[in-house]
Amino acid sequence: MPQVVANYNANKHKGLDIFVVLGEDYAYKPPTLAYCKSYAAQYGLPLDKIYIDSGPNFGGFETLFTYIDVYADANGGFGLPWVAILDLDDMEYLYTSSLDPYFNTAPAIWEAMQD
Repeated sequence: MPQVVANYNANKHKGLDIFVVLGEDYAYKPPTLAYCKSYAAQYGLPLDKIYIDSGPNFGGFETLFTYIDVYADANGGFGLPWVAILDLDDMEYLYTSSLDPYFNTAPAIWEAMQD
């Protein structure tokens, strides 16, 4: 997460935006508003960049992973934090951390920022 926040802070003046989706807290329970505030403060993010996604059917990230492929491994697993980069001009899916254990987000951010 620190690299994601650093890239956001370095590029937000160029139009880069960030949305942090919390599907669970550290105890694997639905995140509360207090938890979201604490998470935002921990990473120096404005609270309006933090979203809760915890549903009744399978819990954390229920809506997000209904619409975005996480690219899980053969056993259905993926790591958290999980990062995706989308070009919001055309919603092209440019990056997923499921395929990059080093979180090298810079090339995808650069591609998304090109006009």
